[in-house]
Amino acid sequence: MRWTFMDDQFDEWEAYVSGGQPGGKAAARIMFVCLSTPAQRPRQIIHESGDPATAEQQLAQMDEARLAELFARSEPIA
Repeated sequence: MRWTFMDDQFDEWEAYVSGGQPGGKAAARIMFVCLSTPAQRPRQIIHESGDPATAEQQLAQMDEARLAELFARSEPIA
């Protein structure tokens, strides 16, 4: 599933969970892709559980303020 929200600059972002292995280098991440300005670099943050199913469930229950908080802590993807 995918969720959308707006950042402080009024860009619309899509958030979704990538697959991964709990506790490993490939732990679940929440990915952010800008829909309104495609030139914006995608961003990511490792979900604290590392588990894709848990991350997906928690993302589904997040409000826009919590998504914005995670987005603020995310790192651009090189």
